[in-house]
Amino acid sequence: MDLSVIIVSYNVRDFLEQCLLSVYRAAENTDCEIFVVDNNSADGSAAMVATMFPRVKLIVNEKNLGFSSANNQALRIASGRYILLLNPDTIIEEEGLTRCILFMEEHPDAGAAGVRMINGRGRFLPESKRALPTPSTAFFKMTGLSKLFPRSSIFNRYYLGYLDDRSTGNVDIIPGAFMFLGRKAVEKAGLLDEEFFMYGEDIDYSYRIQKAGYRNYYYPEVKIIHFKGESTRKEHLKAVVHFYHAMAIFVKKHFSGSISDGLLFLINAAIFFSAGLALLKRLFILTVSFPARVIAKSPLAFKIRTVVVSDTEVFGSLVSLLTSKGRRNKIAGRISISPDDKTCEVLGHLSQLSEIIRENRIREVVYSGRNLSTSVIIDSMQTISESRVNIRIAPTGEEYLLGSRH
Repeated sequence: MDLSVIIVSYNVRDFLEQCLLSVYRAAENTDCEIFVVDNNSADGSAAMVATMFPRVKLIVNEKNLGFSSANNQALRIASGRYILLLNPDTIIEEEGLTRCILFMEEHPDAGAAGVRMINGRGRFLPESKRALPTPSTAFFKMTGLSKLFPRSSIFNRYYLGYLDDRSTGNVDIIPGAFMFLGRKAVEKAGLLDEEFFMYGEDIDYSYRIQKAGYRNYYYPEVKIIHFKGESTRKEHLKAVVHFYHAMAIFVKKHFSGSISDGLLFLINAAIFFSAGLALLKRLFILTVSFPARVIAKSPLAFKIRTVVVSDTEVFGSLVSLLTSKGRRNKIAGRISISPDDKTCEVLGHLSQLSEIIRENRIREVVYSGRNLSTSVIIDSMQTISESRVNIRIAPTGEEYLLGSRH
């Protein structure tokens, strides 16, 4: 078996469906097994997988065991030469898996590889490449100095600001959203530490892979969309607690014996202070955003000028979806995907999208997943990322839209 793909899912049915479809496409020429570990979802995720993806090896838990424990359930029985830990709120490009396998084969010193991640608005996610959060690195991150000096190898070591995000290189931390692992490295490093319920397990595991004698690589030739945070969106405040608790666990596990008690106290104090600020920020956002959501649903709310990137047939389906009851889209026109397509509703070609957005005051772009490959969608999203428009992807069937809230 070439590859074992492991996806831990919790209440993200639509995102999981599209993630699996992208894995199926990417695995067409690969001897691959796919695991989905469902952590007691209440949205029909398990039934959807069982019905639509019978090839998937489905594990259904009676309670939410957390990310590490659920991954370990599949890791214990996975048989691939390589193992991919993949978040359900991701979409991978068609050649992504074969390219990662080839990269790992060409780099026998590689224990793990990560890829270039963009969010649901086409913007590069800096956590695609990270350094080990040593006390000094974490201090510069938490104090905001990393943002003031984004290219500094000292102040922004956390996100490796000096490493070009389009260049392959050695990194310390591979994000758990897409962690491509070699079998030998997994055997030496062992299973994920189940003390980490959610967050932090990728930092811990990446560090352990390095301690086992392997290197971790950032490989931006492969790109994915990561609708960051969708798996934890419904539990915002709990997610903050889990994140900072994970940081405290990591510091205690790896640094408590190598630094003074005074410095350890200061680091933990900074972690809990940051956690408090993050909780207050989330509460403020929830309080402020509630009136905005009410206004947005009002009949008096402004319509969102929207363009659809599709062919003529799909355009009709998406117009019906976008103008259905409860939605507030005003369809400005269609973006063609063929130079010969010049029907009346066409505003221009996909290559002109940035200019079309600017000239027509477009606020939302909807891509057809039936007409366009994931690679084309990702490249286009990156091109318009500075336009600050909302971006949605309509999967095959045009029954719903996927997008990021971040």
